[in-house]
Amino acid sequence: MNLSSSGLIPLLSHHIYWDHKTKFQFNVDIYEHWVLFAVEGGSFSYRIGEAEGTANMGDVIVCPPELSFHRSVMHTLSFHFIGFSFRSVSDEQGKQTEEEESVRLRLAASSYKLTISQRERLADNLRFLKEHPEKEINLKRHWQNHALSDIWRYCQSSEAPTSDKAVPPIDPLIEQAKLFIEQNGFGELSMLELAAELGISSVQLSRRFSKSEGMNPSHYLAQLRLEKVKELLMDTDLPLEKIAVACGYSNGFYLSRVFTKALQTSPSAFRKTNRV
Repeated sequence: MNLSSSGLIPLLSHHIYWDHKTKFQFNVDIYEHWVLFAVEGGSFSYRIGEAEGTANMGDVIVCPPELSFHRSVMHTLSFHFIGFSFRSVSDEQGKQTEEEESVRLRLAASSYKLTISQRERLADNLRFLKEHPEKEINLKRHWQNHALSDIWRYCQSSEAPTSDKAVPPIDPLIEQAKLFIEQNGFGELSMLELAAELGISSVQLSRRFSKSEGMNPSHYLAQLRLEKVKELLMDTDLPLEKIAVACGYSNGFYLSRVFTKALQTSPSAFRKTNRV
């Protein structure tokens, strides 16, 4: 089945990488958007509509909106969970609806599994989605969309997109700072305390950290906490108040404000959208 001839361009809405997942939190779900599961390791069985099958390493499963997606982990699973929508190159709503229906039919005929002939290229694109170093969210999303489009079009081009920004050299002191933040960042932690731990001033810490990581240490701490919040929202049923305490926030109300401002969606909406 070849989808590259359609006039649709996939647009990424969210991307989560799950490593060594032993079971799905929800054995069946219905999504309001298109979802794509790309398997890096392990396997899972699935049923979408009337079609069923097994997804192994290197397989890509696509589920259209409003269909029941049944799934069960067979062997400890590492995979990319990608939510996306479509834009038609014609920009005609009626035309896009027809093209999406055509894609649905072709996917159903192949049991919703994409056959990727160039596995190495798929792996490169998935690695790019997961590890792209761009810190600025809009640029990162631009390159992630580029990688998703490449996957959707069966990796037909010969080269993956790359960033033309030079990777800064590793600063051993800042590596220590990052480790300290990661080990102590879910409790009370001040940048003055961190600077004292490293034996430098807070100004030096901020300058060197920003040069090495492209963000100041407070921003790095905020991102670390938000990633932990996202993980707990997706993988547990803990109420927001308990998640706030576990991630270094004073209360659930404050966490909700911070989360919504940073991700442009509420914690409850994020949990609903990303549950697997």
